[in-house]
Amino acid sequence: MGSLLILIASLLTLFSSSTGDPGGPGCNSCHPDDYNALLRIKKGLNNPYIIISWEENGNCKDWCCIECDDATHRVTSLDIERDTFKQPTNIPAAIGDLPYLTSLTLRKLPNLTGPIPPSITNLKKLTFLFLDYNSLTGPVPAFLSELRNLNSLVLSNNKLSGNIPESLSTLPIRGLFLDRNNLSGPIPNLFKGLNLSDLYIDMSRNQLSGGIPAGFGELDITSLRLGRNRLTGDASMLFGRKKGAYVIDISRNLLEFDFSKVRISKKLTNLEISHNRIYGSLPKELSQVYWQSFNVSYNRLCGEIPSGGTGRLQDPDRVGASAFVHNKCLCGPPLPNNCTRN
Repeated sequence: MGSLLILIASLLTLFSSSTGDPGGPGCNSCHPDDYNALLRIKKGLNNPYIIISWEENGNCKDWCCIECDDATHRVTSLDIERDTFKQPTNIPAAIGDLPYLTSLTLRKLPNLTGPIPPSITNLKKLTFLFLDYNSLTGPVPAFLSELRNLNSLVLSNNKLSGNIPESLSTLPIRGLFLDRNNLSGPIPNLFKGLNLSDLYIDMSRNQLSGGIPAGFGELDITSLRLGRNRLTGDASMLFGRKKGAYVIDISRNLLEFDFSKVRISKKLTNLEISHNRIYGSLPKELSQVYWQSFNVSYNRLCGEIPSGGTGRLQDPDRVGASAFVHNKCLCGPPLPNNCTRN
């Protein structure tokens, strides 16, 4: 959860720097069409307290939660967060009446319910879409693929269900967060044919099944979280000495592959593969990484835990025995059982 918040903050910082933050905080005035659209949005949200400043003053002056372009007076950013609302409320269709939005944030609104409205496809300039920590229901809409400039899609911590639409594979998304929902079915082969870098992908804590797409092994992924699903098969394609990922979490699935054949990048500092059916031995490169988090427990691994190096896997104060327990025949410190020498 903490890493998500840090990423969201960094993405918003990136957004501000990439647009030059033309409007600054608030608006001195806004276009009449946007002014009327915002009043419709306020009414559609049942006049929540957080936007009490949205009074009918004719120009959006001193209104919270929005930013405008100084030259065009069009609203480019809408950010409404942390309000309980008096009653369950859907995302108003009027949200699609702000065609110059590049960033839309509706998050930490527990009474924001219902599906994502089709009118959101009118926001053709949208780059950042944050709809996390709400109570949204229904599927991840296939029509989101119509947002051709979307760079970050954050739908974490909702009640979304159904399959992940294949159509998302056409979007240049660098941050895709679908974690902590009720999504099911296979992971589509996203990002295929797109030359994207520095990808953040989080689909953890769903009910996804099937294999991890082989194409994920060809992506430039910085952080990949697929834990707590029902994924099966091979995940070895995610590893390699030249891989750039610093986080790989595939824990609590049904994955099965030979771990002794993978190679480990020194950039990888967070590895969570516990509670799977992974077999083989631990690669020696594991001892050369300074781990921030590490867990290979509850698998079918065998052999001696690598010693020495910056990883200090045998140091009980560094990693700890709990990171290795419940395997077939792992041995050596920090586990209490010694390895038998032939």
